[in-house]
Amino acid sequence: MGRDRSPELQANGLLKNPPPLPPLMRGRRRLWLVALVLLGLGQAALGALSAWALVTMQGAPTGMSPLLLRALLLLVLTALAIGALTVHQRVLAEKLGQDYVHQLRLTLLGDALTPGHRTSLGVTVARTTNDLSGLRNWVSQGIAPLTVGVPLILGSLATLALLHPLLALAMAVPLVVLGLCLVVWARTALVKTRRMRRTRGRLASRIADTVTASEGILAAGGSERELRNLREASGNLVGIAVDRAETVGALRAGGVVASTLTTLLVAAAGIYLGQSPGVTMAAMAVAGIASSPVLETGRIVEFRQTHLAARMVLGPALAGAEQRRDRAAERRRLSAQVEAPPAVADGDALVHLHLPGLTARDAPLVAGPRERVRLVSEDPRAPQELLRRVLELSPGPELAAPDSLWIEGRNLRTLGPKRVRRLVGHAASGTVFERGTVGRALHYRRPDLDAAHDREALETVGLDVDSLPRGARTPLRRGGEPLGRSDRARLALARAMYGTPPLLLIDGLEGDLDDDGRRMLDRVLSRYPGVVVMAGSEQLAQLLGAREHRLHPLQAGSMPEAERVGGRADGEDDD
Repeated sequence: MGRDRSPELQANGLLKNPPPLPPLMRGRRRLWLVALVLLGLGQAALGALSAWALVTMQGAPTGMSPLLLRALLLLVLTALAIGALTVHQRVLAEKLGQDYVHQLRLTLLGDALTPGHRTSLGVTVARTTNDLSGLRNWVSQGIAPLTVGVPLILGSLATLALLHPLLALAMAVPLVVLGLCLVVWARTALVKTRRMRRTRGRLASRIADTVTASEGILAAGGSERELRNLREASGNLVGIAVDRAETVGALRAGGVVASTLTTLLVAAAGIYLGQSPGVTMAAMAVAGIASSPVLETGRIVEFRQTHLAARMVLGPALAGAEQRRDRAAERRRLSAQVEAPPAVADGDALVHLHLPGLTARDAPLVAGPRERVRLVSEDPRAPQELLRRVLELSPGPELAAPDSLWIEGRNLRTLGPKRVRRLVGHAASGTVFERGTVGRALHYRRPDLDAAHDREALETVGLDVDSLPRGARTPLRRGGEPLGRSDRARLALARAMYGTPPLLLIDGLEGDLDDDGRRMLDRVLSRYPGVVVMAGSEQLAQLLGAREHRLHPLQAGSMPEAERVGGRADGEDDD
């Protein structure tokens, strides 16, 4: 039997067998890694050239001579060449790290726009900044220096072996001892790094939640209490970070000590062997050039442990994102193969909606022009879930039966986003607007339409843009400011109706409107030429003369659960 490779959260906080991250060696990143190896070999060759120049100096007479000048010029040029290669190394390393993180960042942000995404804002921000920074540091300041450093050290050992095998042995001893020490310290560093990142992730989530609920906290007089809780959480993070610093300091100190010893032991070995001063100086120069990557070994191991800690979070997150994308794509593929029902084929129905688990197979939601339908159910979550599933905002249950969604004789799941937004408008309470102007928010669903009827569309819903600082060009920030709650609902309704889509979905919008706004909503919806499907109050439904369509209550597994990381709910105790 194969070993179970499912993630397992251990008692020390580490996640065993985390899902792998996307491979680093893909596309142009392969060429960059090869270039880094060549840079390492080039620095080793320059070190050997410096050693040859120092040995050649032995033949120079006392005082100034052409031989001495040539050797000095060669040493200076070699040093400048090593500096130039170091600059190229840093540039390539940054390209490597940024390109890899760019790929992962887009994957994580794409997941936030995938049906079934349930990760909190604080956790998402921590992943796309804190965790990805850990990966970037490992790639650009860990893998890249190793890619250069290993050929450089091996080349330096080979050069010393040519001078005398014991010189190479003298340099190798500190490296071996350093490696054994790092094996012991690395595990401790990983545990402490993981603990610090989890604590920092929880603090980020708490801060995000506190800032989001700031008005309610102030209204309830709880600001001091929340600040006290944040102070305690922040103080806990400080203590954990200081404790981790001791181990990280030991890692870096090991690199400094080993780097120093390589040069000193090579010098001592040269004296012990009775080598000439020129050969000893050459060996010390070679060891000194090779000591640069040795000096960074402690930092590299630190970045490695930070990477492993970040992988324990990002691995499950990226695996979950891939599963959600595959699931959404498979459900769409199956739904696209559904044949048109008779009412649609005969042209009797403008809208035909059948969503397994919500609508009965023999009682789909069928409506013609100017019909108003109110969704009702024993489960108050069901009406909103239907509206969300029509727009693929919710993944739906794990059912074999596909969706059957038809508007104007077209299967909604066979159409791309541009075609879908022409057929369906959606206005919901609590709408959070994207960053941009009021005009952009109005056009967001239909950017293909010109602005000739913008004022008319806004006046229809009673939104007075002349009262705004810059009219329709007023920028919206933080989800819709400076618009108030009622004006945001009016703007959401105007955007949903823009272009007059045949299906208009209204999700509890009257709850955000004032008395004038509710009267406007009744007037606008009663005149709307298409089908209106709403999850709203009975009073509004009666004013519109809407008929009721009953939905099944949601079954267990119908609503997406929070993503789980190693048996723990995503964001519950992690970053």
